[in-house]
Amino acid sequence: MTANLTSITPPDRPTEPARLLPTLQLGATRSSHRWTEQPGNWDRLNTRALFDSDNQWGIPALPPARFEPARLVAYNDRRACTTATGTGAAVHFFLDDYRFETVWSKPERGLSRCRTVGTALTPDFSLWSNMPRAMQLWQVYRSRWCGAWLLHHGITVIPTVSWSTPETYDFTFAGIATGSVVAVSTVGTRRDPDARQLFAAGFTEMLTRLRPSTVLCYGTLSTCSVGVDVPVGTTIRCYPSRWDGRAGDR
Repeated sequence: MTANLTSITPPDRPTEPARLLPTLQLGATRSSHRWTEQPGNWDRLNTRALFDSDNQWGIPALPPARFEPARLVAYNDRRACTTATGTGAAVHFFLDDYRFETVWSKPERGLSRCRTVGTALTPDFSLWSNMPRAMQLWQVYRSRWCGAWLLHHGITVIPTVSWSTPETYDFTFAGIATGSVVAVSTVGTRRDPDARQLFAAGFTEMLTRLRPSTVLCYGTLSTCSVGVDVPVGTTIRCYPSRWDGRAGDR
């Protein structure tokens, strides 16, 4: 299946990133044409903007990213986001999920900080190996959808890749273009041998399937390298996490 990504660059702002356009808009109800205002939580599934997909699950397909940020700022750090304008930074979501759930549940509100910085990684919704498969698939869908939504509003997007067990690889790598810049996180792998093994196996598979031009790694070099062979043509660029250098480093 091949996605025909529909995008448009604003003619009056040719230097802005191309905006990804939805291919389908649902969200209406039998009585919504009579609404004078939209009720709260009227579209919890975000069917008001459905984007092109290149896979059997309908996970939105993102165009290849080329930008490599100078640094990463946390979505929940309002001050850092405010001062990051024009510095070549990107917003990251390597946080507890509740700190950025708004990006999905109230996507219009979630645009503000990403738009201020200008570039954002896609949200890193948690994938746990003991989650039901349907929940893991939904988390991946939400991450890609948020990326497409940000692109739709003119924000430069870098896809975040995460996975759990080998059985999830088919859908956890879906919707990401071959040769793109991608982002991963090693936070949580240092002290957990099982997590470290799952990360190393998935990281190797990701390099093979996606052949990324650059991997942006949120975490220390020692946990980034994990003993895997990085193919020729792929660069790994590491960014310190908020725990690096602390006594409680994870």
